[in-house]
Amino acid sequence: MEYKEKEEVITEDITTDIRRLILYNSNHLWEDVIKQLRKATDYDIIHCEQIAVIAHTKGQAVVKSGKFEELNPVNIVLKEINLITEIK
Repeated sequence: MEYKEKEEVITEDITTDIRRLILYNSNHLWEDVIKQLRKATDYDIIHCEQIAVIAHTKGQAVVKSGKFEELNPVNIVLKEINLITEIK
């Protein structure tokens, strides 16, 4: 009877470093959300409106993806007006 050694394959999961900043739908004024998204991300007005529409219709929208260190400053600015956000 032959025995084969089990090979151990170690892979580094690089996706664990990539996170998403999520904006949830809330009862804020439309203009305030757009203004704060623009302030936090420096995206153009159309991109900010698209994020807001998605958050409003689907309940949540991805604002930005990246490392926590990149997302946290954006998150802090969004929370200045108490927008509901989460870094996942």
